[in-house]
Amino acid sequence: MIDYIKAYFPDKNRILEIMKENYNLEKISYSRFDKTKNEVVLYETYKKEFENLELKITNQGAYIHNSLHHFYNKFVHDIDGNFNDFSRSAIVNSIDFLEEQIKFSPENLHLSQSLEFGLNLRLPFDLDHFILNECVLYNFCPASKLPPPNEEQVYKEFEKGNYRLKIYHKGRQQCNGENILRVEVKFLDKREFNRNGIFVLSDLEDRDNLIFLYDKLYNLVKFKLMCVDDIENRQFTSYKKNKLYKYCAHKFWSELDDDKFKIESKKVHSYFDKNNLLEHKNTLLDLMDRKFEELLDS
Repeated sequence: MIDYIKAYFPDKNRILEIMKENYNLEKISYSRFDKTKNEVVLYETYKKEFENLELKITNQGAYIHNSLHHFYNKFVHDIDGNFNDFSRSAIVNSIDFLEEQIKFSPENLHLSQSLEFGLNLRLPFDLDHFILNECVLYNFCPASKLPPPNEEQVYKEFEKGNYRLKIYHKGRQQCNGENILRVEVKFLDKREFNRNGIFVLSDLEDRDNLIFLYDKLYNLVKFKLMCVDDIENRQFTSYKKNKLYKYCAHKFWSELDDDKFKIESKKVHSYFDKNNLLEHKNTLLDLMDRKFEELLDS
């Protein structure tokens, strides 16, 4: 569930003191002329890794960041990856383990932007085709990132507003091509989860907070992501195929005036549903629900 975290320490001097008392730190120093201060300033950065998590202390502040899921896997199972399930109990344990390592309470580690929540799902259809050809638009806009697919990566990313939705073939990335889809939301503005009472790292242990994060992911997929089953192999008339392809094209939506956009956007989902083109999306949503319920209670 929880993946990337970035959490700030309230007092960089205090955590530096704790780290120096308990660990050998990597130190990087350099000097640079500061125009605003009109003087040469010494910049010092201290680093310490805890499995994959990096604790970094700079002149400006101190924080720890990276994948909490990956940290748990390395710490507990000696697994170098995050392709498996990450249950609520494992999240609680991982935060406890981290507290033991850094000698600092998670109740005082303040979460910043870029928090990630996602699920690894085994789907009963071809993931490459689904990602590249069926996940077509997000909020009627094309993918913001679509790197060339290869043996190790089939990936698509959509970004609009304060969220980034990522959909990719996790099996190709880490599991020798196993049919595992990763669907994940990144919060680009911490206010989106702050307003639900999620402020510090320990808040991620709370059941209701995990439900809030999941609901956000689910709603983005259900209401914003346009997923349309393969059109070409259906026995549709040429007229209907053209209409369906038109609905899947950003160009069509971008050229509508506001009134026409409002009319067309209200009926497009029911039109896809009427033509039985939402089977894969409905399967995805159903598996998301089942997987989240399983992880929440384990």
